[in-house]
This record gives sequence, C-alpha cells and structure tokens, in this order.
Amino acid sequence: MFGLKIRRALLATAAALLSVPGVAHANVDNPNPDLSVNPTGNRKFDPEFFATYAPVTALDMVRRIPGFSIDQREGRRGFGENAGNVLIDGDRPSTKSDDIATILSRIAASQVAFILLSEQAGADTETQGKGQVVNIVRKPTAKVNGTYEATIVAGTRYGFQPSLNTSVTLRRGDTSYEVNFSSHSERLRGFGPEDFKTGSAALVERRLYSGNGGNDEAALGGAIKTRIRGAKLNLNGQVRWDDKFDIRYADYSNAAGERTGKELLRRDGPIGDLSYELGGDIEFSAFPKTNTKIVALYRTGDESSFSSIETARISQPVSLFETRSQNTPTEAVIRLQNDLGGLGRHAVQFGAEMAYNRLDARFIVTNSVAGAVTNFPASNVLVQETRFEPFFSDVWALGPAWKIEAGAIVELSKLTLSGDSTAERSFNFIKPRAIATWTISPQTTLELRAERQVAQLNFNEFATSVDVTVGNQVDAGNADLVPEKTTTLSALIRHKFLDRGSVQFSGDYQLVSDTQDLVPITVRDAGGNITAQFDGTGNIGKSTKWNGELEVTLPLDWLTKPIGFAGIEVRYVGHYHGSRVTDPVTGLDRRVSRRPLWHQDLDIRHDIGGLGIVYGASFRVQDANYDYFFNEKRRQQEGTRATIFMEYSKFKLGTIRFQVTDMAGFQRDRFIYVGTRASGTLEQIVNRERRLDPLLQLSLSGKF
Repeated sequence: MFGLKIRRALLATAAALLSVPGVAHANVDNPNPDLSVNPTGNRKFDPEFFATYAPVTALDMVRRIPGFSIDQREGRRGFGENAGNVLIDGDRPSTKSDDIATILSRIAASQVAFILLSEQAGADTETQGKGQVVNIVRKPTAKVNGTYEATIVAGTRYGFQPSLNTSVTLRRGDTSYEVNFSSHSERLRGFGPEDFKTGSAALVERRLYSGNGGNDEAALGGAIKTRIRGAKLNLNGQVRWDDKFDIRYADYSNAAGERTGKELLRRDGPIGDLSYELGGDIEFSAFPKTNTKIVALYRTGDESSFSSIETARISQPVSLFETRSQNTPTEAVIRLQNDLGGLGRHAVQFGAEMAYNRLDARFIVTNSVAGAVTNFPASNVLVQETRFEPFFSDVWALGPAWKIEAGAIVELSKLTLSGDSTAERSFNFIKPRAIATWTISPQTTLELRAERQVAQLNFNEFATSVDVTVGNQVDAGNADLVPEKTTTLSALIRHKFLDRGSVQFSGDYQLVSDTQDLVPITVRDAGGNITAQFDGTGNIGKSTKWNGELEVTLPLDWLTKPIGFAGIEVRYVGHYHGSRVTDPVTGLDRRVSRRPLWHQDLDIRHDIGGLGIVYGASFRVQDANYDYFFNEKRRQQEGTRATIFMEYSKFKLGTIRFQVTDMAGFQRDRFIYVGTRASGTLEQIVNRERRLDPLLQLSLSGKF
C-alpha cells in the first residue's frame, strides 16, 4: 500500500508539472539569447547561459543544464556498453578508472566554447544506446590553462585533513598536453552501541563501540591529443595510490551493566596499493563517408586488505582472529568501431570488441583459539575470462521529430577458474536493443526503449572474504556464479519549462533470469558429509523488478521576482524500486536483497549573482535495505544525510566554499534464526547503532 501511494504521488506530481500553463512554454521563441533551440530538440548553451552560477569548471556547467544528469554507467559488460552520456570535443575518454565527473572537473569553465545537448536516439556514434548526450566543445587556444581545488576537511575529534586536485593543459595547434594530480583524505569518527538479545528480545550483552576510520588516495595522470595525417590520436595514463584504515574499540557489559570484557578491531585495505591504467584511441577515415575508431585499454593493480579482531573477556583467554587477502585484477580491451554515413536517413555502426579479464585472489584466516589456519572454500583462486563481441546498430531518422536506433551485440565468452575452485564455462548471449525518441516540441521529448542486458560479473564473488565487523561473517566464493540477464521495457518523458526548469518521469519493467542474490554455500568432506555452510553471491532463478523516477528542477524566479529577489532553485529526485523473487531458503516471495524500496534527494540553492554569493542545502534519505542470509535476515536503515553550504565567487584567488555535513549514521538489525530462516524461530537479535561526527569543509577552487 505504501509503494502504491508513492507511485500515485510521483505520477500526480509529474502530471501537474507537465500541465504548467502558458509560462511553461515561454522559451518556445527562445527569449534567452544564450540558449539556441532547434525543432529537433537539440540545444546549444553558450558560456553566458551559465554566468549567473559563476562556474569554475566544466563540471559546474554541465550540472546546471536543465533536465540533464550525468550517467554514471551501470556496470555492464565490456567497454562499449559502459559508454556514458558526456563527450569532450566529440570524443569519449578511453578510460575506466576516471569517472566523467572527475575528468570534467579538470576543464576550466573559461576554456569551454559552448555545450551541445542532443535528446534523440543515436545522438552520437560515441554514445550508442543513449537518448540524451552533451558534448563539451573547448576553445582552440595556445595558452596554458588549468584548474585547482584545495580542500581542508575537519571533524570535532580528529583534526584536519587536506586534499588537492589540479590539472594543467597546454594546447598547440591540433595537439594538447594535460597533466593532472589529485589527492583525497578523509577521516570519520563513529560511535554507538551494539546489543545482543535472545530471540524474545531480552538483553544479554551490550558492546559500546567508538573508533576512527579514514582513507587516503592520490593519483597522477596525463593525456595527449593530436592529429597525425588526418587521424585523431588520443593517449592517456594514470597511476593511483590508495590506503584505508578502520580502528574500533568496544567495552562489553552484561544485562546488569557489569563490565565483562573488551574488544579491539582493526581493518585495513587497500594498504598502500598501486593501480595503473593505459588507454588510447585512434580515429581515421579509410574510405569516403566512413569513420573508423580503434580503442585500446589496459589496467592492473593490487588490492590488499588485513583485518583482525582481538577479544578479551574476564577470566577467559584472549582470542585473536585475523584475515589477510591479496588480489590482483587485470583487464585488457581492444575495440574496433566503424561508422558508415551517406546512407540517406540511416547511420550504420558495426565492429567488434575483445577483452581479457583476470583476477588472482589469495585469502588466509588465522584463529589463535583454534591454533591453526582456518580453511574456507575458494580461498585461493585464479579467474580468467576471454570475451569477443561483434556488434551492429542502425540509427534511422524517420523525420525531424522521430528517430529509431536498433542494434544487437553478440557475446561469445569463456570463463575458467583454477586453484581451490575449478570450473570452465562458455557463454553465448545475444543482446538486442531498440530505442525510439519523439521530439514532441522543442520542450518535450518522449523516449521508448526495449533491450536485453547481461550484468558484469564481479570476479571478487568467486573468492572468499570475511567481514570481521559483523561477527566474522563469511562471504564464500561461488564457482557456479553466472551473469544475470535482464530484459527491460522502459519509457521516459522529459519537459522543459521556465527557461531553466525541467521535469522528467521515467519507468521501467524488468524480467530477470539468473538473479544474483545471496545463496547458501555448502562445504562437504570426501564422504559427502556437510562440514560447514556459509553465504555467498549466487543465482536464485527468475525475478521481476520495476522502477520509477521523478526528477524536477524548479526555478522560483516567477514567484520571487515580484517581491524583489531572484536566483532560488529547487531540485528533487525521487526513485522507487520494486522487486519480487522466490526465496531459495523459505520458498516464499520477497524483495531482492540490497535493493531499497525508495530513496530521495532534495537540493535548494540561492544564487545572488550580483554579490557572487551562493548558499543552499541538500538532503538525502532512503528506505531500509534488506539482506537475506540462509539463517539471518538483516535490515539496515541509513539516516538522513544533510549538507549546508555557502560560496563566494568574487574572491581574487577563486571561489571559496564552506560547508557542514551531518553524516548519515545507521541502525542495523540482525534477526538470526534457529537452523535456517525457514524454521521461523528466532534464536538471537542483534541491534547495532552507529552515529558519526559532522564534517566541516573549507575549499578554494579556481582556474588559470
């Protein structure tokens, strides 16, 4: 009933905004000279359009485009299928380590000539499958330019942590050189109780935790873009260093409040790990009305971790439980893409992608009480995958308003496991896709989509790990894991109004096979007897999922200008996620694990352009998250994350920003059953609460 009310509310809000009268179509005649609109819905944004926001980087500009959100990719298989919806000078960056937001933050706003927004199927050959794409076009200049951002983050109990991000670009004719450096450091202070109770909720023991955690990272990268005899050549590389730690202390007491022991928990990882990436592409025209692009990518690195939990109970020996892991992932991709033009209303793309993925995982557990190394399933495994994917697509322009993109990818792959787990499997998938867009008016676009997707396998799910923070819970490696397949039908309608306002509503329905969820992993001896049972990621059959999203950007000048002030804007994003699957333990229907029913974001800002001042607040809240283990049901409810900020952009050195973030704590409830969840009889209840200190942040960002 609650879900039905949410869906009705979202639909009612969307209908109300779509029916905004008169003024909602004020930009039909384009009263804003800095915004060019044509009948197909394509738009050109000049720098003057963003002047009121005082942007420092291209990222600041893209975030202010009405009705546009950066696609953070969806973890699909391959390089081509993970294309985002942002281009830079018409090119997609040949990288998977850097997200597009980070790349945009390195481009100075003063170097942006204009931004093109396309809202039709097949908007660009670089972003097949996207119905909305922006292209950031930079100015041709020979000057050295760059961006910088220096930040200090502080908390009430752990001091100051600095961060620095900077990039320098030099353009000489058709050649540009870029060097970038980024660092980030963060510390958190957490505290709160964990109560252990009987199945009837009687308190047995309380553990009062407090501790510090944090992470440090730094990256150095570079890129070269040039032309060689008419061919465009792009090269990029990056080396990254990561380090992370978590230290917690706990005092134990019984139901009477008497002290019974103490605990020291340490968790580190990554531990000074290095990772590398090299990428590049070359684009040329070998024949008239054709364009060929070859993309190559290689990345590798180390992923190490260490954790320990030391427990000292009164009148009992001290116990020590330790885990260590060392993983080395490697990925190599090469992609050949051909685009054919001059075919009337058709634009054809075809090619192939080849990939090699590898994970070498090593894991060990020691227990001082047992006095020996503990063996778990799939502790040491080598996972290797080779994949070949030919693809074809056709963009058909039925007219100025209608476009259809149809295509398919054929996947031929082989997966092998060796070490503690052995397996060899071959996969053959056909992944068709069809997208249709109708530009109803320059303000309104309808997008319809049908496609079949195959999820990217997380190779870490083939190897075992242990979480010492949740009772030494084992996540067992599963050699039988296969990719999840999804057939999706979706619709989206987007409407622009009030020059800078927009409303977008989308919904989809998914039919899923080989659903990935938690499954029991059983360990047997040579005689076939069960020696242990753990949880791990596996496939639990078919499921259905349905999603709804409402995104509204509402400028309030129409309301506030008559009373003397302007520049207030409200942005709301609401998501609803329904699902249904048959539980492998109980045989009953339930939601898919780790899928909150809803989450919502609200941002409010006031730009006082004449004074160079911006202030505002943002809030994020979501429904509880559920996990279904073979003998446990776990519920985790995140708190509301709130941020308030103020910026001043007329400072001589750049834009100065101060913000306070009230970090979201959580409430975690574990319901542990006798035997399995199918028994329906509770054996133990564990309630954990964590609260976090607020963070204070002062940053200075600028361009040169």
